[in-house]
Amino acid sequence: MRSLRSAALAVTSSTGVMSLAVGGLESGRPTGVVAVDVPTERRHAEELGPRLRDLLDEAGIGFDDLERLVVDVGPGRFTGLRVGLATVRALAFALDRPVVGLTSLEVLAAGPTGEGSDPAGAVTAVVDARRQEVFQQVFVGGLPAGPALVGKPEELVAEARGRVVGDGADRYREIYTDADRAPAGVAVVEGRHPRALDMLHLAADREPTPGTSIEPVYLRDPDAKANIRTRAERVAGP
Repeated sequence: MRSLRSAALAVTSSTGVMSLAVGGLESGRPTGVVAVDVPTERRHAEELGPRLRDLLDEAGIGFDDLERLVVDVGPGRFTGLRVGLATVRALAFALDRPVVGLTSLEVLAAGPTGEGSDPAGAVTAVVDARRQEVFQQVFVGGLPAGPALVGKPEELVAEARGRVVGDGADRYREIYTDADRAPAGVAVVEGRHPRALDMLHLAADREPTPGTSIEPVYLRDPDAKANIRTRAERVAGP
């Protein structure tokens, strides 16, 4: 017997931890949620399909039971991000289902931010952007308090507020905990990543759109394009 009806599926693959969740929509809020978080690093393409099938089997539903799809549109790791987007777009087309796109930064800010934290307080989401850079955005009460930024952590740390979460904060913890660089009151909460469970809750109040309208948020050129440009500049010389 199927345990869920009118279900929503959420997928995030923009960081080194892929996360999937499915839940019912009958009450307007996710119910009967089944979720899995998978450390993948560079194996997003190999892991996503099998993990997705296992998740639906565990929830006791099939693809036709999915009424809404939710996807992380970035910013984040370009390859992983494209894998998740391509999968959700393909499902949206095949099933004729609408999609809600959420940024990795708002999903991070919606997750747990440590014991005793204020839900209405400030959260700084920081995603590792490689090349010694991070993607960063501040949220207050769950709403953006400024634009998403990309740059070196030692340059962006001055903009941080409240609890700081994400793999970018983990990687550059010494910068975000440096009393001479970080503003007063900033505290790093380690081990946080975008969670599909939080995506289901965020998407409950969002208006879905056709899958063809969902576009990735890169904030800068993909790594491959940057590497090609760098090699061309070296060949050209001074």
